[in-house]
Amino acid sequence: MRPPFFAMPAGAGPIAALVLASLLWGTADVAGKLALAAVPPAMLAALRFGIALAIFWPLARWRGGPRAPMRITAPLGLLGVALTFFLQNQGLARTSATNASMLQAAAPALTLVLAAAVLGERLGLRRVAAVVAATAGVALVTLAGGGGVRPPGLGDVLVLASTGCFATFVVLGRRAFPVYGTLPVLAGAAGWGMAALLPAAAVEWWLAPSLAMGPEQVAAVVYLGAGCSALTYALWGYALRHVEAGRAATFDTLIPVVGITAAVLVLRETPVAWQLLGGAVVVAGVWMAVFEPRPIVARVDCQTRPERTSWKRKRMIVALDSRGGALGGP
Repeated sequence: MRPPFFAMPAGAGPIAALVLASLLWGTADVAGKLALAAVPPAMLAALRFGIALAIFWPLARWRGGPRAPMRITAPLGLLGVALTFFLQNQGLARTSATNASMLQAAAPALTLVLAAAVLGERLGLRRVAAVVAATAGVALVTLAGGGGVRPPGLGDVLVLASTGCFATFVVLGRRAFPVYGTLPVLAGAAGWGMAALLPAAAVEWWLAPSLAMGPEQVAAVVYLGAGCSALTYALWGYALRHVEAGRAATFDTLIPVVGITAAVLVLRETPVAWQLLGGAVVVAGVWMAVFEPRPIVARVDCQTRPERTSWKRKRMIVALDSRGGALGGP
């Protein structure tokens, strides 16, 4: 029997969490672009995760339970917090929000390879096809210029490096979250990430003449910290407890679609035809990942078990009885 084409093996909860996380993260580049107009990159990352830490830490203490060990949270904080968002903000300061959003669709390709090498996850044909589609969409955005093919700029390279750091975080998180829980891991990772970001933020504070943050920048920083960091990482932590890292990362390919829409509406950026075509290819990749078929396990008719057991028991009774009263006979 062929499996149903629209089966969702991980359940609705983790899938919904990943979709919502991607929708939030799709708006993060626009909010980051607005905040970077007044806040330097490292300081913005530190402020962002300072807000997230102020949310994670009390919740983790309130829930109780043991803390996640440093050997788990320190690498996650360095890779998934400090390096990811330091590099992303540096790149976002040098490229458009549209390009930054599209480049993050490369995360599934990196995550699938890392998950197969580190976690032993399978690389099915459908997953590979989904990643190839997403990567092709990214290539259309980064390499296609107005007059032909162009090399990626420094900002694009920094955003791609940030994507690689987050892919490593996802693979390591797939091992950590199911064992130690979402809040203990996130509280520890946010703390270590903040510790790594503070020296760079202090240097920027010393070099910056003054910080003139208006209401727009303040709102952007709060949104990045509470929505695009605290809530989004909590959704990712929950999903990684139930979904393989490679499949979970495929939902990152929704980010470009949301990012382009937000950049057009808020920043008045104008996407070209290649970017719109790339977004369509990315959506196709996500569709293939979401509706990944699963095998059906045939149900066993439990009504036959009592009959078979009863038949075996009858033979045993007859055999024992024929041996001369083993069951209490004469």
